[in-house]
Amino acid sequence: MKIIYLIILPLLMIMTSCSVGQDKKFNILNNDIINTDVLSSIPTEKVSYNKKVRPILDNRCVVCHGCYDAPCQLKLSSMEGIKRGATKEVVYDGARITAVPPTRLEVDHKSTKQWRDNKFFPIVNEGPVERVEDNLENSLLYKFLQLKQIYPQPRSGLISYEIDTSISREQYCTEREDFDDFASKHKALGMPFAMPNLTHDEFFTLGHWIAQGSHGDDSKDEDQSTLSQIRKFEKFLNNKDLKHRLVARYIYEHLFLGHIHFKNDKFKNFYRLVRSNTAKGEIEENTAIRPYDDPKQEIYYRFKIYTPSIVAKSHNVYELSDRKLERFKDLFIRQKYAVTKFPSYQAELASNPFKTFIEIPIKSKYQFLLDDARFFIEGFIKGPVCRGQIALNVIEDRFWVFFTDPNNTGFSSSDKLLTHLDKYLDLPAAKESSFEFISLWSKYWSQQKAYLTERNKHFVKLPKTSLDGAMNYIWDGDTHNPNAALTIFRHLDSASVRQGLIGTKPDTTWVLNYPIFERIHYLLVAGFNVYGNVSHQLKTRIYMDFLRMEGEEIFLSFLPPMQRKEMHTKWFGGNRNHLKFFSNEDLTWLNKEFVQGYKKEDKERELLENLSKRVARAIRSTHNKIPKELAKIELMQGEFFKFFPETIFLKVDNNVFTLVHNKTYRHVDSFLSDAKDRELEDIKNDTLTVVSGIEGTYPNLFIDVPSEKLSKFIFDMAKIVSEKDYNEFISKYGIRRTQSNFWKYSDWFFNKYKSIEPKRAGILDLNRYN
Repeated sequence: MKIIYLIILPLLMIMTSCSVGQDKKFNILNNDIINTDVLSSIPTEKVSYNKKVRPILDNRCVVCHGCYDAPCQLKLSSMEGIKRGATKEVVYDGARITAVPPTRLEVDHKSTKQWRDNKFFPIVNEGPVERVEDNLENSLLYKFLQLKQIYPQPRSGLISYEIDTSISREQYCTEREDFDDFASKHKALGMPFAMPNLTHDEFFTLGHWIAQGSHGDDSKDEDQSTLSQIRKFEKFLNNKDLKHRLVARYIYEHLFLGHIHFKNDKFKNFYRLVRSNTAKGEIEENTAIRPYDDPKQEIYYRFKIYTPSIVAKSHNVYELSDRKLERFKDLFIRQKYAVTKFPSYQAELASNPFKTFIEIPIKSKYQFLLDDARFFIEGFIKGPVCRGQIALNVIEDRFWVFFTDPNNTGFSSSDKLLTHLDKYLDLPAAKESSFEFISLWSKYWSQQKAYLTERNKHFVKLPKTSLDGAMNYIWDGDTHNPNAALTIFRHLDSASVRQGLIGTKPDTTWVLNYPIFERIHYLLVAGFNVYGNVSHQLKTRIYMDFLRMEGEEIFLSFLPPMQRKEMHTKWFGGNRNHLKFFSNEDLTWLNKEFVQGYKKEDKERELLENLSKRVARAIRSTHNKIPKELAKIELMQGEFFKFFPETIFLKVDNNVFTLVHNKTYRHVDSFLSDAKDRELEDIKNDTLTVVSGIEGTYPNLFIDVPSEKLSKFIFDMAKIVSEKDYNEFISKYGIRRTQSNFWKYSDWFFNKYKSIEPKRAGILDLNRYN
């Protein structure tokens, strides 16, 4: 029968492809042939979910169905997601008036029936099985795979114009009873969507598994030594001493989204730190939306093993060990300070960490953040939203981040100062009312204006210092911590973070102090609700713009007043002037002469050189090693780069590099637009940064160039002057989504990622592939 299938099916594909537009019904003939072939070849033994099925789902399905932004909220990264199914309800909605109930898998509902009661419909058979065919006929998952087999996409050239691959494309969340109508109207929308077909073996493996009932188990073996470590940490976090309770709450509110890895775990498992309603036995995760929301009952901090497949865009690793436990005790317990009461969970207090944790010394909290700065910065990029456009609209495409030294309180990081100013640091995550946006926002900005005025008073009192002396205000990573300096890459509506200083001089640079760092976390991670309303999202977006400005202003404060004023006008003029409507910031600090002794004409570059020297020892392990030939790309700039996507994965022999498109924005207009319309003068300054390894989790294009052809590759790149030239360039070097070897390259990049960064790697998302 398989031989007949292989002969007849291509002929039927040709016949049906010629009749597209004439057929008004799903092609029953092809349907029956495929079903018959699947049913006639079902093996007597059960198809292994873990060995056979899960690898196919991960490499062909989870690449689009792995997080909140998965079409129809269908998450195929676990059996729980498969059992939950899909829904027509959307998570990302920037216009909704009221917040919607959360739909967090394994948290908000505990049974399939509860999901059905909340508008999720099945994708595998849940009804009675009188015959094996019932499992196929009643499986949406199978129907979509089958549709692609009947109507495969082209195997070369461009994909059909009828297929919308844009981020904002319409989602067709059809239920089983409507599938035939859907299929007759949308023949090209089989799965994998807009990607090459599954191979014969892959399709039959999934077909056989579905026919056998779609069973599976994601449970994992656990390392006994890791379980022993977990008991130590849980004992520490659940100590009833008042000091321990406050510290445990602080640690939880910062680690709740992380994928916790215990050092030396032989099974390489990941865990989540959760608030459980149960102290022992099965973990019953508390359903409060935010980590600082009132749990309504006594809770216990516990580590819950993470069983779904690891998806890169939501994978943020935090490592725990005996050494880290001692670090926690040194920072928070052995320090001499008194805790007089456990703070309330009332929203106005709990959303303000400066009030909630006022009794924990700032140096302890700040050092905790600095120890793993990359993790906390990645928090606002990778979670809790999977894609971070709310936050990312306000940042440049590439910039560097430094931090003020925790031992030097010159930049508003002293306990005394923040105790006085904490009343000005309320965050807009406390309320989500749609009808109080203007009044609430006026309140937040009047508070911010007061805070900036006090901050500036503190700054103008700082003594003058030399350029060398000024570096003492910058954290040097204690000479060994590579988190001392970070590079942030924005890839349109996603971003990534890398330790070290990558690329040429960026357009802007941030210097973060404790108040900025802490507010970024509580605004965009602890306090952000992806299910929130338009008011919540808009307030978050504007407030993040202000935090960005604070970080950039600290950097500018190290420059002489004249250059400081020039760059301040350049960075914060034009479209960014909308912020003056809210703040009318006191600008007296621009005239303060703080750092003396500059010797070069380009003061900004000289400052960056000194900052780089300050952190050099700490970040020496982060050196970005790229071939000399590829380094030439970073010297190029021009209008032709406008044709290039955000993120390109480049295969050179057995090595991988990422080409990151740096778009130039004269002014980042974050309030009313996505800064999509750029002026020609901006476009002419676009560049590419070459990064060793995998950077970013949404590849837009794969390119394969043998090392001996790199010179020709760069030569051809430089010749591009039109879209036609670009398309010819891609035809020569790129891997189109129609190519039969597309999956070969997708698998190669993912496997290379795992070999380079085994702990940090995850399944890459192909939703943005060009």
